[in-house]
Amino acid sequence: MKINENNILALSKIKDLQSSFDKSMKILESHIAESITNKDKLESIKIDLKEANKKFLEAERHLEALKVDLKNHPVKKDDDV
Repeated sequence: MKINENNILALSKIKDLQSSFDKSMKILESHIAESITNKDKLESIKIDLKEANKKFLEAERHLEALKVDLKNHPVKKDDDV
């Protein structure tokens, strides 16, 4: 009888371990999927930031050119005519 009880207890422990392992694997899979998604989002943000930086630098160059033009060609007011 004792052998059967030990076998039943061992089997029960194995089932519990299997269940815990399965839960851990599901959590791990979920975290891996989330990490991949986050990596993709970060890559997309990185690309967007590079593009925004290019546009900002271009706007900055245009602004500097406009400043130079305004210094070289002052705007006349109606009172000056």
